[in-house]
Amino acid sequence: MIRQLGDDKVKFKLALSLHAANDKKRNEIMPINETNNIKALIDALNYFYKQTHNEITLEYILFKNLNDGREDVEELIRIYRQIPADLVNIIEYNPIEAASFSKPDEQTVEAFMRYLEKHKVNARLRRSRGKDIDAACGQLANKS
Repeated sequence: MIRQLGDDKVKFKLALSLHAANDKKRNEIMPINETNNIKALIDALNYFYKQTHNEITLEYILFKNLNDGREDVEELIRIYRQIPADLVNIIEYNPIEAASFSKPDEQTVEAFMRYLEKHKVNARLRRSRGKDIDAACGQLANKS
């Protein structure tokens, strides 16, 4: 569908939920990756940009011991360098009862961000708001 957006010459920024920078880990957290793997995404994002020249942002939620290590940040940088992304949003994870993920400690988050900065990746850490009342991103959808 990213290619279709390019063909339609849409006039908005595109934010792609990446959340893991290799297919094995991305398959674990995003089953759609099995039909839309990272190589296909890179090709589609390049096509989209060629057609529209619209900005592309990569969204990346940090999960403790899943996608927050040195190898993960290096893989993220490799993807960032292959597409015309203007920004990587590093997102603070908001725990929910229905998932076994957890948030990395502050030192891990800071090290991840420093590594991106050191390698000239335009990245922003998006802190969570509303988590004290279970209203942070992703939490409301899990309340019944």
